[in-house]
Order: sequence, then structure tokens, then C-alpha cells
Amino acid sequence: MKKKHKHQRGLCLCEYTPALSDEAAVQIHEFLQVISATLLARYGSSIERHYAKKTRPNVNGLEPWKYSDEPF
Repeated sequence: MKKKHKHQRGLCLCEYTPALSDEAAVQIHEFLQVISATLLARYGSSIERHYAKKTRPNVNGLEPWKYSDEPF
């Protein structure tokens, strides 16, 4: 029976990934930038709407530290 890694959490396997060459790291980085830009171009407004729904309704935009529902 194989032992599971005790520090493995989710998809992050950073300590187990092999080293990359500089060129490979740059290619992956550029690929992720293109994917992110494409995702935001297509779904940016949907993402903004999602987070707008999750904001606190009583937060003063100019003075967010003055949240009216806090007990102190």
C-alpha cells in the first residue's frame, strides 16, 4: 500500500514539481497570461457581478472602515 504525502493540499504540489528551465517557465507564464486575459475578456463582467453581489451592503465606499453593523 502506498503512503500518501502528508503535506499535499489540493492541487498545489509545489514541493514535488521538477525544476524548469528559464525558457519553459517563461512559456508557461505567457500561456497563463493569455488564458487569464481571454477569461477576463469573455467573463469579466460576470465575475464582477458575482463579487458585487457578495459585497457588504452597508459599507461606505469612501470610508470602508466605518462599517455601520459593527458592534464597536
